[in-house]
This record gives sequence, C-alpha cells and structure tokens, in this order.
Amino acid sequence: MANRNLPVQVLSSCNTDGQLQPLRFRFEDSEHQLHTVHITEIIDSRFVEYVGIETFVFLCKALLEGAEKLYELRYTVRTHRWTLFREVY
Repeated sequence: MANRNLPVQVLSSCNTDGQLQPLRFRFEDSEHQLHTVHITEIIDSRFVEYVGIETFVFLCKALLEGAEKLYELRYTVRTHRWTLFREVY
C-alpha cells in the first residue's frame, strides 16, 4: 500500500466520555478490491492539531489476511472523516 491519507470506512465505538475507538476499517486497493481490517489493539492514541486542524491519531495493530500489521489511522474532527495515513509495517 503506497497511498497516504487513503479515505477509509471505519466502524468505531464511542464510550461515555466521548472517546473514539476504531474497531475495524475497510479500504479499496488499486485493483478496486475491498479489504476489511480487524483492529486487535490500539497501541497509541492522541489528539493533534496541525495548523488549526484538529485530528485524533490512532496507532493500531491489526490483522489483514492472517498477517499482523501496524497502521496509523486519523480522524479529522471538522470533516468527520477517517483516513489511513500509513502502514507502518
């Protein structure tokens, strides 16, 4: 996966304190195949502000086709959009 900031569909939960937690996400590859990725662990989550754009950043361990991967997902508050920023490994 070479694309950065790839728009993704995310299934997430929100606890009573309003904290988001992504559970799984789905993306379309360059061959138009849909891939569903099940998140097994949130390694790190933080709130970041890039030039006035409020974003939640999640570093997630996940399973894709039986292999464990590390992904960075971002949720932009203003637009309510999720993106797959990068595949770490």
